[in-house]
Amino acid sequence: MGVTENNRIIFVCTGNYYRSRLAEILFNDYALKAALNWDAESRGLFDRGSMKGISPDALRFLEYKGFESPEHFSREPERLRVEDLETSRLVIILNKNEHEPIMKMKFGRVPTMLEKAGRLRYWNVYDVPSRRPMKARIFKSQEGGEQPPESSGEHIDFAVQLLVHELGTRGLEINDSTEDIDSSIPSGPKFR
Repeated sequence: MGVTENNRIIFVCTGNYYRSRLAEILFNDYALKAALNWDAESRGLFDRGSMKGISPDALRFLEYKGFESPEHFSREPERLRVEDLETSRLVIILNKNEHEPIMKMKFGRVPTMLEKAGRLRYWNVYDVPSRRPMKARIFKSQEGGEQPPESSGEHIDFAVQLLVHELGTRGLEINDSTEDIDSSIPSGPKFR
């Protein structure tokens, strides 16, 4: 199943190391089993620096869920680009309090327009302990919280299952008035 512009979801977290990667992998597995013509990718808002591959917490959760050889999902984290917003039918931001201010700082009015068009959603999955406080101070995002890796993995898993169910039963309702969105993106191909 290849990624198509009309059926592409992108999951976004801070560094594309744990939350968004786990959501991507789980979504693609559930979508395949449900015979949905949707694919997911994931990105981060920032480069991960010295962190490479995928979080050991994500690998442990995938092993717990019965994935064989989950290390084959290990690729380098990727940063969110304007092109990702343009070519994704749905963008899921993993934590509103943490990521909304950063999205607006990096992409201006585009996140608000995508949200109004029904193409962007915020979830409330917190990062695992000890990774969030510095980001909160730097970007002055609202204090939210943290959750243990097991709880975070279960939270992501449940939210992804609900999304797959929604797409399988009623599809994605999108407001097709994207003209304002098109004019606000600085360059690249237009939304379709």
